[in-house]
Amino acid sequence: SSGINAEYGDSKLNWEPHVEYLRKKLRSMTGAICRIRHSMPGELYLKLYNSLFESHLSYGISVWGVVIKEKSSDRLFITQKHCVRILFGDLDAYLDKQSTCARARPYGMQKLGHCYYKKEHTKPIFNKLRIMTIQNMFKYYCVTEFSKIIKYRLPYTLYECISMSNRATSNTVILTRKSNTFLHEAAKLWNSVHKRILTPEKGLETSLNLIKLRIRALILQIQSVDIADTWTPSNCQV
Repeated sequence: SSGINAEYGDSKLNWEPHVEYLRKKLRSMTGAICRIRHSMPGELYLKLYNSLFESHLSYGISVWGVVIKEKSSDRLFITQKHCVRILFGDLDAYLDKQSTCARARPYGMQKLGHCYYKKEHTKPIFNKLRIMTIQNMFKYYCVTEFSKIIKYRLPYTLYECISMSNRATSNTVILTRKSNTFLHEAAKLWNSVHKRILTPEKGLETSLNLIKLRIRALILQIQSVDIADTWTPSNCQV
C-alpha cells in the first residue's frame, strides 16, 4: 500500500529519467515500424501502431503523465507525431519532394523554400483514425482509473484519500490542496466530465465500459475542434 501511495500521491517524484527512457524506447519502436511497414498491408498499420507504439506510450501514463506539457512542442508528442507521419502520412508527396535534384528543377526554383521543409500536419490524421494525442491519452486513463477507484473502492488506500461531496445526488470530488499528482489531476478531470459521462439515473452504477466509451468520444470530439490543420490549446482542454 505504501508503494501505491508513493507512486500516485507523491508530488516530489522525478519522472525526467523515465520520460527520457520512454522517448528513446519510442524512437526505437518507430525505427522498427519504419522497417517492417512495407511488408504488411496498409489495413494492419493501425494495429501495428497500437501494439508496438501506443502500448509503450500508455503504460502507466496516469501516474507519470502529470509531467506532460499541453503543447505541440512536448518531447513525447513530437515523437508520437513522427511515428504517425511514418505510418499514415502521404508517402507519395514526401518522396516527390526528394525525387529531383537542384539541376533538374526549373530556373528560379533551384533554391528550396519553406514549403519544402514543412512537415505534413498530423491533426487530420489523428482525427481521421481516432488516435488520441499523448496529452489526451493521459486524461482518458486518469478518468477511467479514477472512476474505477471510486466505483469499486479499490485500491482502498487510494480511495481513503478521496473526499466525495456530502450531497446525496452529487458525484463531485472535494479537491485537496493543489499538487502535481495523479489523485489531484484525476479529481479535477473527474469534476469537469462526470456529468457528461455518467447516466443520471444510475450515477456511479453506470457501467465502466459505458464510461470508457463516453470519455473517449468526448476527448476525440474536443481534439478535433478549431483549425483543421493546427493543434491549439483547446484540443487538450476537457
